[in-house]
Amino acid sequence: MNTFLSKSEIVELTGRKQRQKQIEQLAAMHIVFTIDAFGWPKVLRKTLESELGAVNSSSTRRNTFLNDDELFLG
Repeated sequence: MNTFLSKSEIVELTGRKQRQKQIEQLAAMHIVFTIDAFGWPKVLRKTLESELGAVNSSSTRRNTFLNDDELFLG
């Protein structure tokens, strides 16, 4: 399993195919992401799983929110 979601998984998650629209949707969903060298959003699989409640026995779920200065809006 890859560390990051694939492009097709991000399309499925956001419902968007264009990278700028994906970025906007991820920000609206409060999902933590970064931007790769080509301008595409990258989402850590582990972060998304914990945000959506897929918790394993060795971790605990916590709410994570970005401060306004941490939020990438393009």
